[in-house]
Amino acid sequence: MSYDYVVQTVKEILAKQLSMDPGKINLESRLVEDLGIDSFGSVEVAFELEEKFTLKIPDAALYEAKTVKDIVDYIAAQKGYK
Repeated sequence: MSYDYVVQTVKEILAKQLSMDPGKINLESRLVEDLGIDSFGSVEVAFELEEKFTLKIPDAALYEAKTVKDIVDYIAAQKGYK
């Protein structure tokens, strides 16, 4: 696995949750302002990410994430990807 894999997987999970084209999601996309994700949606996304990457995402990390890149960077750091 690689950083690019994390990027692609996060985008796919977000797109599925938000019923949108993954091509419209980029690293700079803001979760609330650009993608319109709400607190329930973010919990659903977190569950899918935890399952996919076999890791636990603390609530604090979830609430601190403002962009798609924040999520990707957190997962990549936890899994040791560059």
